[in-house]
Amino acid sequence: MYAAKLALSILQNRFRLTPRPLWCTFLVLYRCNARCPMCDSWRLKPGRELNPEQVRSVFRKLGPLQVVRLTGGEPFLRTDFAEIAESVMQESQPQVLHVTTNGSFPDRIRQFAAEFSHPRKLQILVSLDGLEDEHDRSRGPEVTYATAMESILQLLPLRKQGVSVSVNHTISSPTSLHDHAELASRLLPLNVTLHAVIAYAESAMYSIKRVGTQASDLIMQSGYPLHPNLRDCDVVGFVHQRIKDAEKLPRIAERIAKRYYWTGLLSRLNNQSPPKLKPPCTALRSHIRLLPDGSVPVCQFNTEKVGNLLEQSLHDVWHSDTTRNQRQWVDRCSGCWAECEVVPSALYSADFLVQLAAGKLNPTAHPPGESGRVWSGGKRDL
Repeated sequence: MYAAKLALSILQNRFRLTPRPLWCTFLVLYRCNARCPMCDSWRLKPGRELNPEQVRSVFRKLGPLQVVRLTGGEPFLRTDFAEIAESVMQESQPQVLHVTTNGSFPDRIRQFAAEFSHPRKLQILVSLDGLEDEHDRSRGPEVTYATAMESILQLLPLRKQGVSVSVNHTISSPTSLHDHAELASRLLPLNVTLHAVIAYAESAMYSIKRVGTQASDLIMQSGYPLHPNLRDCDVVGFVHQRIKDAEKLPRIAERIAKRYYWTGLLSRLNNQSPPKLKPPCTALRSHIRLLPDGSVPVCQFNTEKVGNLLEQSLHDVWHSDTTRNQRQWVDRCSGCWAECEVVPSALYSADFLVQLAAGKLNPTAHPPGESGRVWSGGKRDL
């Protein structure tokens, strides 16, 4: 059944039809106890947040899903988060329930993971901005490196029950970039996978001046809107190393996914036009986003709303004139390279396999003489 739904969704996406959503990214709240400089989530008005029964109603409308990502804000600021996660699991029965946290509530996180009804479907990702000094400088006194590491260590025994634990490293400064190697060496003995993401210039979904708008300047025909703090760093050299490191990953699916992400990023940092990889976007098709009040935005970079699943049926939201017009916007879009959008798009369009077959995901050597100090302003298409 899983494979059949995936195959049908791939066909519909490649022909730009309208499948039912199979991947859902749900922001359970905007509230956050971190003070990251590249994110305004903590500055946004909290607004209405769905309670567990309302979450149950919304996901009953969505029906069966394959992947649900619960994020925020900081999800564990909600004392009813466990109820929310169980409501999602009971109504939509995803194969994967992915939770992103800053790790600031170790006991709450451990208890949630220990008591969750389907531990083998649970993936918890703890986010870091670097080693102690850099992380604490970036995130503020309530979200420390020590607390995040305590959360990771408390989760490790639960891997025996099937819980997956990994770390995401958001790189937004020269120090953070430098910290990556040491961070990887600390996590290696724990057998914890370390992911890395090169920060955008701005977080469109959480920007106080962009919320509810189209952040078209962050969607580039060529180039990458690199965070300004990284403009003089050897980001290209870093990406080349990540492509090489992807070959060491134990699981082939993870090797392909990481090679895909880093290869596409490399072509954008080098201003390749058109970019080497550009999957058909599945926003408002196989991928649906939910805001804390049940509203449905277009995507990470277009937070205009097309409806509200607490107040409307899925059919009324998914097939409205507003949503059809926004799908046309998606189809005209140059394409971003935010991992949270790229991964579902590459999966539900089968672009992972298409590009692998075309030989575009082969290991790439660092070209001789390339400085790697590339800032790509690029051109916008929208």
